[in-house]
Amino acid sequence: MKVHLCMLAMLLVPTVAEAQFARQEVHPFQSADTPVTDFLAGKKGAPVTLAGFLRVPKASGKHPTIVLLHGATGVGGYNGPVGEWSRVFNEAGYAVFIVDSWSGRGLQNIGTDTTRVSTMSRIYDLVGALDVLSKNPLVEPSKIVVMGFSHGGQPALYSSLERFGKLFGPGAKPAAHISVYGSCGTTFREDEAVSKPVLMLHGAADDWVPAAPCREYASRLTKAGKNVRYIEYPEAYHVFDGPAVAQVTKIAQGLSGRKCSLAEGDGGVVLNVETKQSFGPSDPCLERGVTIHYNEAAMKKAHADALAFLKNVFAE
Repeated sequence: MKVHLCMLAMLLVPTVAEAQFARQEVHPFQSADTPVTDFLAGKKGAPVTLAGFLRVPKASGKHPTIVLLHGATGVGGYNGPVGEWSRVFNEAGYAVFIVDSWSGRGLQNIGTDTTRVSTMSRIYDLVGALDVLSKNPLVEPSKIVVMGFSHGGQPALYSSLERFGKLFGPGAKPAAHISVYGSCGTTFREDEAVSKPVLMLHGAADDWVPAAPCREYASRLTKAGKNVRYIEYPEAYHVFDGPAVAQVTKIAQGLSGRKCSLAEGDGGVVLNVETKQSFGPSDPCLERGVTIHYNEAAMKKAHADALAFLKNVFAE
């Protein structure tokens, strides 16, 4: 009997992954599948129903909340970037809302084909998520921050632009924006018209989404007097915050735009700056072969940097 009681006690003890939040809710919301050209031209595509996981550290009261937009591989497990950041934020007293942008679209992992879903059109995912969160009694609607990783980093970052802020409903706009190794390789129109605090976190050794364009964009925003901070971690590759990638992993078919310089043209068309031609998945500037690797020191520093940023944002 003692053995059985011990086994029962072990089953009742929450795991590390489960112990960080007091309550979890699943909420569906509406978004849209919109090609990037249509999105930039102000059009909205076919409707799609997505869902997100709300995790709160306390089962009552209103919480500052971080919306997490995953990368190309989806939400992932507890030891992936989304799982790790969710744990860190819950432990710090913040709620998180993990948006699943893939399941509702019939996808599991877009892997190396990152062009299958437009990064920018995922701003509509964010619009739908914030609409739901702003009405939830566990969320403080004036204290919602968006954070995105890789494929989700671009919508997290550029949803800070005033032109896209018009898509959000009243009382449901992000208080700040955090991009983790998201792409800054496209110059969008009016991209210095940023009204909310921005934080960019990037690995110096990233050969999938290079750091230099984000460093340069942050410099432009700083010169324009915007509240932006850019932090670069030495010797850190893509997915430096994912403990699941313990070994250096080379992805031969990983498609990178590291050699691409892009800009928004007329009618929402994205152009290759060098060729002046419309950019697409077969553009000659694209290259294959990328690296991902966990870097514990960089991850811990990134956690501390993000928490310090949030402390300042929510103190304002």
